[in-house]
Amino acid sequence: MWRWIGFAALIGLIITILMSFHQPPMRLMPVPLAFQKSGSAMFAANPGLRQDNRIELFYATNRLPVGPRNNRLYSVAPGRDLLLGVGTIRIGDDGTPWDRVYEWSQGTDGGRRPQLVLERMAEMATLPEGAVPAPSPALDSQLRGWLGLVDQALEQSPDRDIIIYVHGANSTVERAAGQAAQLRHFTGQNAVVLLFAWPTAENFLVYPRDIETAFGAAPQLARLVQLLSAHTRVRKIDVLSYSAGGTVASDGLAQLGRYATDEGVDVRLGQVHHAAPDADFRSFTDDLRDYAKVAERVTVSLNMEDSALRLSQVVNRASRAGRPDLSELSPGDLRFLQQANRELGLEIVRVRPGDLHGVSARSHAFWYMDPWAASDVLIELLFGLGAEKRGLAPGPGAGGLSYWVFPPDYEERLPGVLAKVSALLPATVPATVSGAAPEAAVVQEGDRLGDAQGVEGHQAVGDGKDDMVGHAVEAGGGH
Repeated sequence: MWRWIGFAALIGLIITILMSFHQPPMRLMPVPLAFQKSGSAMFAANPGLRQDNRIELFYATNRLPVGPRNNRLYSVAPGRDLLLGVGTIRIGDDGTPWDRVYEWSQGTDGGRRPQLVLERMAEMATLPEGAVPAPSPALDSQLRGWLGLVDQALEQSPDRDIIIYVHGANSTVERAAGQAAQLRHFTGQNAVVLLFAWPTAENFLVYPRDIETAFGAAPQLARLVQLLSAHTRVRKIDVLSYSAGGTVASDGLAQLGRYATDEGVDVRLGQVHHAAPDADFRSFTDDLRDYAKVAERVTVSLNMEDSALRLSQVVNRASRAGRPDLSELSPGDLRFLQQANRELGLEIVRVRPGDLHGVSARSHAFWYMDPWAASDVLIELLFGLGAEKRGLAPGPGAGGLSYWVFPPDYEERLPGVLAKVSALLPATVPATVSGAAPEAAVVQEGDRLGDAQGVEGHQAVGDGKDDMVGHAVEAGGGH
């Protein structure tokens, strides 16, 4: 009998180990509610709408690189430099027409959501270890080329902000890029999105290693924001962190806040949204002291039934910012959190089990898997609105903190919210709902991110006419 019990335990262990290495394919997320109601207007608001099945986004990473620069792979090991480039993600199969992508994006197709495939990561520049990107150091030609592409994308976008997405633990680069690409796609391609791909082990059995690596990635995130704020024409830099990305963002933004205060510089920090942050609650509160005053708004969205953060609390022996235990805070820290909630723009959005649609009540990935929660995140990042103006309602608080919740009539409130934000779209475009794919200017040759047009001293190196993400290097440059 004991032999059979031991055998069953061994089989269970083998299955657990195999599952720990399994990374399910990234698929197009359920259509956010706001996009269901106004997606056609969002697409139509973009005069440079790219009408095919590919999404381009900028990226920055401190993972060690492998392979040629115009088709990089990135390992799980951390490096010392910050590597910058452009990635291309494909929706569905190669050659999927825009009309089909549009149907998926409106939620009018009842079939299985398409897979998102990372086609290429084209590395273009390096910010070496120790290099300080601000206030105005001399930048090499490759850095100037990449920054020139960022400015070009901003000039062509109705939204002059950049959204930096910081992914969670146990994530491949492909999965993280797929999540970031959704932000660009479901803003009607109106947002300029940058993925910060920090090193994760891609295996939940070594999750504690990811938490350690997160702290090592935090200074790189701070340097990235410094670089963008000092050397681009960005209006504001928004940050969306998810899960253990909250540890990276919390520590990195604290370093950024101290730098901004000490040097007296504007780092242009806009909306900061921590979705289900897997960060030590006490450290998260301490970090908030350093950056709350330099950000326009800090939002924490949380699910107190979050099963992943329940487990993380056991592993880390402390509650997480996405499932906080207020009793862990000292009286002084609790008073600061209450002050930040009242006066410094800290908003807490509580996602209750009854608010979730089509996902588990214990969901950790609600920000992109739930249509209501995803809608709220996108409206905040694209339009910079507070919770009340986004259609949320005051909810029961705790510990002297005020919470925001999704009211039962959120779906009925949303059209009014969208009617108001439509005034922020280009005036030449009517913000109406339509079931047909909008007519918009198709991106022409040379308008794509990687073509590096107009970047002085650079040329686009790629596959010629069909290249989508060129490799901007100095003439004669190599891998």
